[in-house]
Amino acid sequence: MSWSRRTLLIALAAAPLGGCGFHPLYGGRTAGGYDPDLAAIKVMSIPNRDGQILALSLREKLNPRGVDTPARYTLKTVIALARGDLGIERNATSLRGQVDVTAAYDLIAPGGAILLHGRSHTISAFNIVQDGYATKVAEDDARERALNDVSDDIVMNLALFVRNRRASAN
Repeated sequence: MSWSRRTLLIALAAAPLGGCGFHPLYGGRTAGGYDPDLAAIKVMSIPNRDGQILALSLREKLNPRGVDTPARYTLKTVIALARGDLGIERNATSLRGQVDVTAAYDLIAPGGAILLHGRSHTISAFNIVQDGYATKVAEDDARERALNDVSDDIVMNLALFVRNRRASAN
């Protein structure tokens, strides 16, 4: 099949999506490439180093351009982290470890009403090796991956919320 035919078929297959209200979830809503409703969410600080990593990730994903937008919502998040060992050998050593991250979050309106309550959970694993430093680096990387996954999930749920709120307002 030639290149031009393939292009034509793809264009014809995608044409109905324009009329059904399909909008990419991660696509920008304005020429600036950010969603002003997501940028208007103020992320409250989260205690501890892991909380700081999650809060920074949320801020960067909700307002990637750092546009100064008045806050219309507040996001309050509480996280719990647990580290466990997997693959226990006969000599009581383990070959794998895991980091389990759970986050509960509330999107709060200016009057204090909770508009959205959610929970996100993920597990990330890492290898435990003879070198303690290498194991620590692998554990830290697994922790950051897990926090990033939780951040992605929270932002996706917030994006769905604001999109549905916008649709119901119209």
